Amino acid sequence: MLELDPALEDVFLHEEPTVPPAAATVRTIAELERRGDLDVHELRRVAFADPGIAAELLGAASARAGDPLVSSLPIAAALLGEAELVRIVRAAGRDPAPTSGPLAALRLRAWRSAVVSAMLCRELARERGLPPDEAYACGLLHDIGRIAALAIVERLAGETRAVRPPPLGRWEGLVDRWHVALGASVAERLTLPRPVLEAISFHHPERTRVDRPSPLLRVVRSIDVLVRVLDGSDSGQAVEGAELSAREATRLARAVDPVRAHVAALERRPVAADPAGAAVPAPLPPLHEPRGDGVRLRLAGAEYVAVGFARHQLLVRGPAPLGEGALLEVEVLDRRRAPFHARVLTTWEEGRRFGAILLPLGLSGPSLAEVGGTLPAGASA
Repeated sequence: MLELDPALEDVFLHEEPTVPPAAATVRTIAELERRGDLDVHELRRVAFADPGIAAELLGAASARAGDPLVSSLPIAAALLGEAELVRIVRAAGRDPAPTSGPLAALRLRAWRSAVVSAMLCRELARERGLPPDEAYACGLLHDIGRIAALAIVERLAGETRAVRPPPLGRWEGLVDRWHVALGASVAERLTLPRPVLEAISFHHPERTRVDRPSPLLRVVRSIDVLVRVLDGSDSGQAVEGAELSAREATRLARAVDPVRAHVAALERRPVAADPAGAAVPAPLPPLHEPRGDGVRLRLAGAEYVAVGFARHQLLVRGPAPLGEGALLEVEVLDRRRAPFHARVLTTWEEGRRFGAILLPLGLSGPSLAEVGGTLPAGASA
């Protein structure tokens, strides 16, 4: 029987750890390739939600800039240009990412946690007046060593000759023990920026002492605690270690459901095809359809229609795609009310029209129902 601890140590000393893409990422890229639809906006969405690809983008952009200072994925993509972005994403899509295997559930959870961490870090950074794009990158990549460790452990476990494979808890313990060292190794190989390297190396305050943690590291540490509670890795009492103010906790609590909806949307894509070969849109989160034609809105200088809503979410359709993650002013054209702001959670194409799910900021309950149209009987916002 292969001893996993010595085998992991041997890999760490003699191999360069890699970070395979998530299975959902590979499926999406494969579908885009099949359709011949390598839209840069869609590829950015894929790249910015996959830790392995995001790390490659930051490393390549830092190399091109001549200094590892690029901590923002949008800036990295702009520096590299569309052709290089397409090349990196397509190369990742050729990586065989199995959807099954003894650690498939752990790999899926690690990817989900990375995306949730990134989005919540961005929200907390905005609340604290810190660069949101840098916080997003730190949150997405802080546990990148866990994904690398899972890939190694799963490979090594397949080489064991035991009658019974080690229990899942044994594998989890190995991953937990090695993920920080492996993550730091990945960061050094790719020359990732210092804020990301610090997030990877020091996101466990109980293990590593930092005399003066940076504001971004404090954000990552707080969100890391919160996400472990959300995914059931820690007890609810552990959330006290997140060091959040009451206002911050309220803001993050409101963001959790939309963030989870966004992750679910990432998993649902790519779209399927009907027998005639036409694309069939992936199912949307449950939304209450309003009566009538909806409410007219002005977003980014164009007219859209609010055609449905759910708790803390607004479904709109209009003539142009909206940038995912963008913060937009929303003017209600059919109601006498002040404009409000909303965050774009996810977007998709519907023939010649475009749909999007928005997270209205400061709107809930009756206010959101008013914007979304007349509430169907028995429904609630």
